[in-house]
Amino acid sequence: MRWNPLTEHVFYTENDPETDRPCIGYVKGEKAALLMDAGNSPAHGALLQEGLREAGLPLPQYIALTHAHWDHTYGLCSWEGVSLAGEKTNEILGKMKEWQWDDASMKRRIETGEDSAFCDIHIRKEYPDRGQIRVEQAKLSFAGQLRIDLGGVTVVLKEVVSPHAGDCVVFFVPEDGLLFLGDAYCSVPVGEDWVYDKELLGRFLAELEQMEFAIAVKGHHPPQGKAELIAELKAEYQAL
Repeated sequence: MRWNPLTEHVFYTENDPETDRPCIGYVKGEKAALLMDAGNSPAHGALLQEGLREAGLPLPQYIALTHAHWDHTYGLCSWEGVSLAGEKTNEILGKMKEWQWDDASMKRRIETGEDSAFCDIHIRKEYPDRGQIRVEQAKLSFAGQLRIDLGGVTVVLKEVVSPHAGDCVVFFVPEDGLLFLGDAYCSVPVGEDWVYDKELLGRFLAELEQMEFAIAVKGHHPPQGKAELIAELKAEYQAL
């Protein structure tokens, strides 16, 4: 799996919609490296690690999660190092650890709204053997904001209000003017449609406009400049 250089310190992989593998980020400092999201399965994690070795990049000492959704977290079990998540994310992962993966349980979670048909379809594709699913919580959790010094470059983990989920965290790399969004910019699946909550999108937009970044790395789309991202989301807001 190819790690694309984006800035002096930051690399990323492209998303793969076939099994809903998101873009993963990587920040390399002089003292340590940090992975932005863990992948959606051990198989995904193994490919990411192989790509790092091929690129001559060290495995990360830190693995940080943007939110609890399966495609960003179920690969956590394949990584060593210190894992980090917001308190809300870790609480959700604790509940997911108790989930059963037989057909009846998966169907019931769709009916109750705990999960979506979109996720169900892609989990089945990623995991032909659902007995291989292993959910882990992060080793450390935080509330509000956390700053990590990697040596010559820092990563700021910040909880934000998002239209996508109630536990979203974005990662800011101030030295490079880069913001890793995960899925914080996304809408949510409702039946066969993807729908924004207008109030939450407006609050997220207000936060974004106050952040000083030049490049935004999106979980399921190519990176964008700040102006382009803001314009895109404002168009979505005005259409609601």
